[in-house]
Amino acid sequence: MRALVLSILLAACTSTAPTEPVSMRDRLAAETHLFVTTGDSAGAITAQLRTADGWEDGVVDLQLAGGELVTRAAPGGAIALTSVQLELQTIAIPATLTGHEATLTRPRLELTAPATAAATWTGDDSAELEVELALQLSWALTVDGVGVQVGAPRLPPLPVKLQLTGDGARVTADLRIHVGGELWSWANLVKLSDLELVLGADTPAP
Repeated sequence: MRALVLSILLAACTSTAPTEPVSMRDRLAAETHLFVTTGDSAGAITAQLRTADGWEDGVVDLQLAGGELVTRAAPGGAIALTSVQLELQTIAIPATLTGHEATLTRPRLELTAPATAAATWTGDDSAELEVELALQLSWALTVDGVGVQVGAPRLPPLPVKLQLTGDGARVTADLRIHVGGELWSWANLVKLSDLELVLGADTPAP
């Protein structure tokens, strides 16, 4: 009996606690949540309106209000994005473009299906990849204070460049979207085109 107790005590003394990740690659072995840092994020898109004289257009600034990326390592050195949620600040559409006071309230981009792509790793603490994301855009459109039903615009797959750097304790991301040409149109009256979006994201402080 004493021998059994002694064996248990020795086993307890020699067992090791779970090790903390020491590299970014280790950290990404599990799903990692990164939150958008609004100060490092900005963008622009061209809005067009059909008038009696043709198409009028104007550039609309995009400002991030928040959001989250969820990423993890995948087999073969690939990286997966399992969730993307980007919240934009309310967008005021220039009256010079529409002739009316119009706003896009609560604009939101959300990933509709996970995406995985091969990554180029520089050691275990830096990786970059290019991947196409299926993002859905939703908003509430108001014109002269009246809500207008437009529906959720269906966007084509958007090409994304993602760079991840960090270590076992912290991961930061730089995500860039550049799309030239038309993205979405409604009733041949409104068009969105030429999207530029740059955002930074970071794991929460321990």
